[in-house]
Formats: sequence, C-alpha cells, structure tokens
Amino acid sequence: VNAYGADMGMVYIYGVLVTIPSVICAGLILPKFLGNLERPTPSFLKADQPVDMNNLPSFGVSILVPLIPAIIMISTTIANIWLVKDTPAWEVVNFIGSSPIAMFIAMVVAFVLFGTARGHDMQWVMNAFESAVKSIAMVILIIGAGGVLKQTIIDTGIGDTIGMLMSHGNISPYIMAWLITVLIRLATGQGVVSAMTAAGIISAAILDPATGQLVGVNPALLVLATAAGSNTLTHINDASFWLFKGYFDLSVKDTLKTWGLLELVNSVVGLIIVLIISMVA
Repeated sequence: VNAYGADMGMVYIYGVLVTIPSVICAGLILPKFLGNLERPTPSFLKADQPVDMNNLPSFGVSILVPLIPAIIMISTTIANIWLVKDTPAWEVVNFIGSSPIAMFIAMVVAFVLFGTARGHDMQWVMNAFESAVKSIAMVILIIGAGGVLKQTIIDTGIGDTIGMLMSHGNISPYIMAWLITVLIRLATGQGVVSAMTAAGIISAAILDPATGQLVGVNPALLVLATAAGSNTLTHINDASFWLFKGYFDLSVKDTLKTWGLLELVNSVVGLIIVLIISMVA
C-alpha cells in the first residue's frame, strides 16, 4: 500500500468486490471438482480442555472485532469526501483512520470483549497477547527481509527495465504486477517477500519522478493485483504449504489438490476481477 501510495479505504472497498467472486469460485465451486478426499478432523479443532459454552462471545462480536480496522479505514475514506484537507477535522479523522491506530483500537476492543468482558483477568489477557506476539514475530522478520530485498532489486535499476518492457509491449501494469509477484512467490515461497519486491519494481517502473504519483493506474487496484499474485499456487518450498498440511493432517498430494488449487483459483479470479474493475472504474 505504501509503495503504491494507495488509499487503504479504497483498497478495502475494491477488495470486497474482488473477494466475493474469488471466495465463490475457490470455496464453493472448486470443491465440487476435487472428488472424494479424506477429511480428518484437525487436531487444533479439538479442545484440550473443557470449554464453557455459556461464556463464549456471540457470533456478532466474533465477526465485528476482526472487521473493526476495515470499518474504521473505510469510514475515513468516505469522510474524506466531505472534509477539507489539512484542516483539524481532517487531521483527526485521518489519524484515527491510519492503519496502526485502527489496528490498535481493534486490539483494545478485543482485549475487552474477548478478555475482561468474559470474566478473564489481566494476566490471562497478557498471556494471550504474549502468545500472539510470539506467533507473529517471524512474519515481522520476513517483512523486514522483504523490504531489504525489494530495495536491493530497485537499486539495480530493474524497475526502469520493466517500465521499458511495459511501454514497448503494451502490457497492463496490473498483469505485470501479478506476473512478477507470482514468479517471485514460486521461486522464494514467500508471499510477503514477493508482494513487497514486486511492489518496489512496479512502482519504480511507472512512478512519475516529477509528481511522485503512479501514472496511468489505479493504486488501489494495483495493490489488489499484487496481492492476488502473492496468493498464488504454493508448493513444497512454501512454509504455509507445510503448515496447512500439518494442521489438517493431509498428504502432499492432497495438500496440492486442496491448498494449492485453492490459492491458484483465488489468484487468477482475483486478477480477472481487478482487470474488469479497471475497465469500468
């Protein structure tokens, strides 16, 4: 998002339009063509300790909390239609609607609704927070490494080469962003690294140095095209492939037929919808 200078609210709005057909194709239509697969109950869905069914958060709360950042950022984008830029009201609204603050608000609400409101003490809440930080630490490290790789590739001047190829070959920036991300994802097995690297390459290729803006593209749609490319077919060099296999106790063959095809269908359908939106938006 930062590499393309896209508005996060618009990314969410367009993202909903892209997600719906992707979920229908990958989640509802694809399974009908997979045939009979063994479907063992994953061990992580089996509770280690008895669960108090009377103390669970409601379905509405469980859905609302993860959507809080999206709701805040979309509301900020809509509010910016009427707010005058650089006024105090605009500054306050955009501060609250920034990604870090929106995520922080969601985290605090989660602490309350899933923790103290359920009768848990602060020690329980902090233990849950600590386990969450441990699980995300490696992802943050990968993001940092992806940024280093992205800048290294940009400094080699490959962005200028890609820009020349797009101008001479009349290739859509959305297709190029998707294709570069897919190739890096297949080579490295890292979705975050592939997205960040491709974003650096594409932004360097189509950025206008005079204005600092991307030329001839919708930044939000370019974000979604890149995201679709990073969410493509995975194989044995991808950590998420083995994570999915281990969690659901599947064979390598069945993991390729399920997780691999699901990712591929998501990716291709996502790109197609992005291209359709780019023609009418």
